[in-house]
Amino acid sequence: MRFKAPLRICSYIVLLNALATYSQNVLADITTSNITFTEAVNAVKEKNYQHAVNLFEIQANAAQHDAQYNLALLLKSGKGRPQNYQQALIWAWCAYLGGIEPAEKLSEEIRELLPDDALKSAREQVEIMLKDRIDTGNRPALMHLALFHQELAEKPDFEEAYVWYSIASAFLLDGSILARNEAEDSVDVKSIVKLQVRANDIFDRLSVIK
Repeated sequence: MRFKAPLRICSYIVLLNALATYSQNVLADITTSNITFTEAVNAVKEKNYQHAVNLFEIQANAAQHDAQYNLALLLKSGKGRPQNYQQALIWAWCAYLGGIEPAEKLSEEIRELLPDDALKSAREQVEIMLKDRIDTGNRPALMHLALFHQELAEKPDFEEAYVWYSIASAFLLDGSILARNEAEDSVDVKSIVKLQVRANDIFDRLSVIK
């Protein structure tokens, strides 16, 4: 009889660990699953916009680019949440960087509605978001940050684009080598060594992130 209590405690701990793992998996599924995205789309069709915004926002924060685009549309129109042009632009830009073609037109429309200081703040927030993702091991964000500097910065910054495309190409991301070479054509040859040293330093830091 003396041995039953420890066994029960062990069983209880195993059960708690299993439940914790299950909860983590469910949360991960919510942020990236097609089921969640479909539920959000259906919520829009049913005009339950608040629920749709909440679901799209969860997935947008997990770099799901379709969700980012849809969230931008809802925030621009003020459905499910009061209109917020700046946040709408941030998500539209993120969606565009992630390859959602209609997001380009949407972001252009929203830009016309915002003053310069709001545009500057939106750019800063997108850049921070992308760097945070890179620092947590999100490799595609390397390409997105390079494209950001090339196309969405206030003025095209081909030196920054070259640095991030160089890092992306070292990780063998699709399209990165061609993009790097094209960016290099717009970089002053006097800056190449400095940029390559910086790219290597960043690459070494990111290489240890799994």
